[in-house]
Amino acid sequence: MNSSKLTFILNAVRIALVVIGVGLSLLLINGPNVNAGTEAVEAFRDGGQMSGAILFTIVLMLAVIAMIFIFFFVQLATNTKKTVMSIVGLIAALVIYLIFFAAGTSDTSDSLLLKNPVEQGTVVTTTAGIYTVMIGLFAGVLVILLGPLMGRLRK
Repeated sequence: MNSSKLTFILNAVRIALVVIGVGLSLLLINGPNVNAGTEAVEAFRDGGQMSGAILFTIVLMLAVIAMIFIFFFVQLATNTKKTVMSIVGLIAALVIYLIFFAAGTSDTSDSLLLKNPVEQGTVVTTTAGIYTVMIGLFAGVLVILLGPLMGRLRK
C-alpha cells in the first residue's frame, strides 16, 4: 500500500469520525433542558440519542486505548532501547506518585475552603498528583537548562 492511499484512508476515517461525533453532539444539544420537567429529561436520558452518543464515546475510547497498546508493542519491537527508557520514566513517575500518596497531606476539605466538600482520599490523590507533576516539570526545566552544558562537558 503506497503512502498516498494510506493518507487518503486515514483522512476518510478521520472525517467519518468527526461527522458521526458532531451529529451525535447535535442530537445531545437538541435534547430537553432542565425546565422541561423530570419526565422529559428521564425519557431523553433513557432514549436513543443519549445511548448513541455514549456508545460512540465508548467505542472511540476503546479504539484509542487499542491504538496506544498497538503503538507501544510496535515501538517495543522496533525501538527497544528508547521504549524501555520510556517505561522506566513512567515507573519512576508512578513511584514518586505513590510516595506522595503514602505520605498523605495535612490539607482537608475544610482547610481548602471548598464550596462542595470532598472525601479525604480525593484531597490526598489530587495533592500527590500535583506534587508529581511539579517534580516532573522541575526535572524537565533542569534538563532544558543543563542539557547544553552536559553536551559540552562530554566533548
